[in-house]
Amino acid sequence: MRCSVRAFGRALWPLQLKAGHHDELLSALQLASSTATARKPGTRAAGALKAQLAHSFTELRRYEEAEALALAAAADERTAGHVRGHASAVEFLGLLRLRQWRFDEAYARFDEAGEIYDAIGPDDEGAADLPRAGALLERHRGRALRGMGRHQEAREHLEGALRWFRESGEAYNSARVLTDLAETCLDVQDHAAALPLVDEAIAKLAGERAEYHLVHLRAMRERCLSRFPG
Repeated sequence: MRCSVRAFGRALWPLQLKAGHHDELLSALQLASSTATARKPGTRAAGALKAQLAHSFTELRRYEEAEALALAAAADERTAGHVRGHASAVEFLGLLRLRQWRFDEAYARFDEAGEIYDAIGPDDEGAADLPRAGALLERHRGRALRGMGRHQEAREHLEGALRWFRESGEAYNSARVLTDLAETCLDVQDHAAALPLVDEAIAKLAGERAEYHLVHLRAMRERCLSRFPG
């Protein structure tokens, strides 16, 4: 049953992440999370599903519920001895702080997640995932720095993350970092620099079924074009 519930949650993840179907999936995720917690408390499955549900609550701006779930997810992963899952849950708490515009706290959470990842040795479970996890943290640190108004530092972190995702052939995450870079350019009214970044992000997401993000990118593109004559 645990594996079935966990697999069910994984199957829903693309619909959350790329399609943004948070309202539609909420009841199913709540059922999956409560089932895992009731049957196997303090396990990876319970932690992972709490974190997944917290993501939807965050997108729905139900921040208190998201935070409670994220803290519980971190506790479950720690109890299960799953270092990678524990770090990921702490990282999510940083993402929640980003959404709340609490950028200094977000950055601190990303550093905390990085320290947890550092405890994974080269022969430990999760070691193969560390380069990708590091690239994701670089992206998130860049987003936090952007929120603090530290745009040059933000660009440096984001460009480092973008290099890794491009080299790894990850179209979706490359597009997300390109979006962050474009937004950083728009913060300083550099529409000319933002436009090619937006266009590249749109092209990369074309085959990813990521309409949730494409809506935002198209609005950004219109904002860029509105500043050019003709």
